Amino acid sequence: MYLAGVSVRRVEDITEALWGGKVSPSTISELNKKAYVHIEDWRNRPLHGGKYPYVYVDGIYLCRNWGGKYENVAIWWQLRSMRTGTVKSSALPRG
Repeated sequence: MYLAGVSVRRVEDITEALWGGKVSPSTISELNKKAYVHIEDWRNRPLHGGKYPYVYVDGIYLCRNWGGKYENVAIWWQLRSMRTGTVKSSALPRG
């Protein structure tokens, strides 16, 4: 939720409503750091050797609230067809 621009206070409220307990701001921050490592690894992975017959990429702009400031953020979506007949899909925020 925090990565999508939901405020720390709102994350606390949502987790309390769902699980009966709040998540501290420091826990949210630590989870955010761990998630961004995986996102950056995924963004920077090599695509060679994948042998994609085609790749379809699309995007949409959404408005998010980041620390009380509203901004437009692009979400990129990819659909990749593999030679084995399987299809892989992924989406990432850009910016």
